Amino acid sequence: MPSYILASAKLPFSMKEKTWYRIQTVLDRKGNLGVSVNGRAVLEVSLNDYAPGGKPVSTIGPFGFGAWQDQAAYFRNTVAYDTANKSEIYRNPLTSPDTLAEYGTRENQGTVCLDGPKRDRLVWLGDFYHTSRIIGASTGEFNYTKGTFDFFLKTQIQTGQIAIAPYLGYDPTKTKTLSLERVYGLDDYQLLGFLAFAHYIRQTDDLEYARKTWAQWEKQLSWITGKINSTSGLADFSFTFLGAAQGGSLGSCATVETLNAAADIAEAIGKKISSKYRKLATDLTRSINQKLWNKGLGTYGFSLGDMNTSSVAGTAFCLSSGAASKKLAVSAVAALDELQLGPGYKDRSNLDDHDSETKISPNTNGFLLQAILAGEDWDRAGKLIRNVWGAMLKDPETSSGASWEYLTPAGQPGLSGFTSLGHPWGGAATYILTEWVAGLRNADGIQGFGYKNWIVNPELGVHMGLSHASAKIPLYPSGELKVEWFIKSKKMTVQISAPIETKGVFWIGKTKKTLEGESKYRFNVGL
Repeated sequence: MPSYILASAKLPFSMKEKTWYRIQTVLDRKGNLGVSVNGRAVLEVSLNDYAPGGKPVSTIGPFGFGAWQDQAAYFRNTVAYDTANKSEIYRNPLTSPDTLAEYGTRENQGTVCLDGPKRDRLVWLGDFYHTSRIIGASTGEFNYTKGTFDFFLKTQIQTGQIAIAPYLGYDPTKTKTLSLERVYGLDDYQLLGFLAFAHYIRQTDDLEYARKTWAQWEKQLSWITGKINSTSGLADFSFTFLGAAQGGSLGSCATVETLNAAADIAEAIGKKISSKYRKLATDLTRSINQKLWNKGLGTYGFSLGDMNTSSVAGTAFCLSSGAASKKLAVSAVAALDELQLGPGYKDRSNLDDHDSETKISPNTNGFLLQAILAGEDWDRAGKLIRNVWGAMLKDPETSSGASWEYLTPAGQPGLSGFTSLGHPWGGAATYILTEWVAGLRNADGIQGFGYKNWIVNPELGVHMGLSHASAKIPLYPSGELKVEWFIKSKKMTVQISAPIETKGVFWIGKTKKTLEGESKYRFNVGL
């Protein structure tokens, strides 16, 4: 429900804590709003004087109660009347347990993951991209992953879209007093939400869950594929958070990644639509490289309408999706110098370095890490990890033990910029450290689902100058996969523990070893 700071007024009398007051709010059809406390008028404003987001504040819709941020208040005995004829239209003592469900303040019905738990009562679909991968590389609490997807899927509407930020505490299948229409507005979050699901399936090989929910994901994918413009061959969305909506590199390349991931899952569960997704991804990739590659910049343009601007998110997904060839990937990574600012990279090249609103986003820089690794720029990747995520750890006064929402160019948490010091969207380093520094990750394609086939490739860790690294992957539904390596006198000692039914490949530089048929491996490699 929208909330606005309309006005403030100094009360003509004192108010005490732990005391009940009768508060009356009157709103007429002309937009005049008045507030009284115990019968004494304290505030009168006209909604016509306010237009947040360029739109007038509506006099029609739901109502709710709440104290200001970090404050608490109790409410009881609410009555709503028709302003015109004074007839009673709603009454609730607010003392029944049913009230908690009606007002969206009940306890969780299942496990869900928030993004910014102090501030939000929203479950963000796009931000769950990082959280899903973090869980798979750390705690292995996959019940939180599936619980969050179950919650999201309850919000799917006829178009196939899933709510991008459903409200914690509401059951969207039962609650009729709250409209969710406003929470379908970030189209790129549909892509990120599906990719979060795809990463869960890659981590776990939970094909039972994939089959159980596939009809809904396929419906969402139908909406996504409908956004590919038949004239330009690129993706055209209505509104996106991370990049240009119309003919943008972010939207188009993230769609390629989504379609290829969908094809893998569809193939794994025996759905013939897999070939359709692969063809759409191939055709879209061709259009991206023909129309969005800026040879002069040596990277992808922001959009068809703004080819002279480059972006972190566009670069990230054009590389991580495989849309870029190895040659283009190397060029695009080198072109990131244009975006470098402070410890990381600003979101777009046309942002003013000195503007106080220009921040470093660990969210988009997290996407970028994967892209830099695709371009095999080990030095750049290592510096980004140390600088952005190192900044979150080095100062005891600002280190929270969790990842931050934003950084300033000076490497501070940017507290004046509406930021959070406990934000999973900033936690990409958690899975990158496992997958690329220690080097333990899935093999490509459906062969890598559930780590049936795995890779140990510690190239980044060696380039970062580490002498020792270890990582452990929790497997679904049980078990684990572990790697540990040491370097001494230009010799690497590697130890790997894996379920005996799995297969792996170790490689670094020109050295490559195939590993299978055992549960423990130990060997030395010259560097």
